[in-house]
Amino acid sequence: MTRSGRPWAVVVTAVVCALVTLGALVTAAVLRHERSTASRPAETTTPPTTTSGAGADGCLDDPCRVLGPIPIGGTAVQLVADAGGKSGRVQIGGGGASDVIEVTITKLGAVLGPDALQCVGGTLSACVVRGSAADGMLGQVIVGRSAKWASLAKPFASDAGFVAVQDVTGQQSGPEVLVAQHRCDRAATADCSDTEVYVQIFSMRSEVLGCTRDYARLESMPGWPNPDLSEATIRSCD
Repeated sequence: MTRSGRPWAVVVTAVVCALVTLGALVTAAVLRHERSTASRPAETTTPPTTTSGAGADGCLDDPCRVLGPIPIGGTAVQLVADAGGKSGRVQIGGGGASDVIEVTITKLGAVLGPDALQCVGGTLSACVVRGSAADGMLGQVIVGRSAKWASLAKPFASDAGFVAVQDVTGQQSGPEVLVAQHRCDRAATADCSDTEVYVQIFSMRSEVLGCTRDYARLESMPGWPNPDLSEATIRSCD
């Protein structure tokens, strides 16, 4: 019995020796790697300072400008525009969002500035993308409820240079669109820039609800630059 067991003992001893040798080799290799890694200078990464990706996010010229995000309920809304403000897209849900709406007023000559995006939350939320134009300002209104957002069919034009969204009437149909105009007959007056202004008030269906009284200038409106209008300020448009 003892003799028949000796070969197995020899095999076991050989295996143990081999494992010990292999372990020593692995340990030596690890130590060499650690010494090599420790002797190298640490690698650094520089975070990007601009957002690029022309075409994919609405930019034509880098660097892209991101306006927002503006929190609307649990949704983030932001505008990505190219450096010249001549194109852009609204991203619903923040960066990398799947719901992207193209800005169309730039195709009509509007240029997007640093205050191009303005939003109001509610049962029906609304944002306006606005840009300066040759005849004042153009505004594109985007409305949304939950995860469904869409752009109104037609833009709003202001010859006084102001378009905004605001909850004026408190109706469940959503906020209203404010569009400032000069009280001026352009057919008879070459320069209307010094004439009085008033504000047209539209529903989300682009229906005219009424107008405000005349103001000497935009800065004379209550709460300017964020006008604080109420339903009591609405009167018929003369």
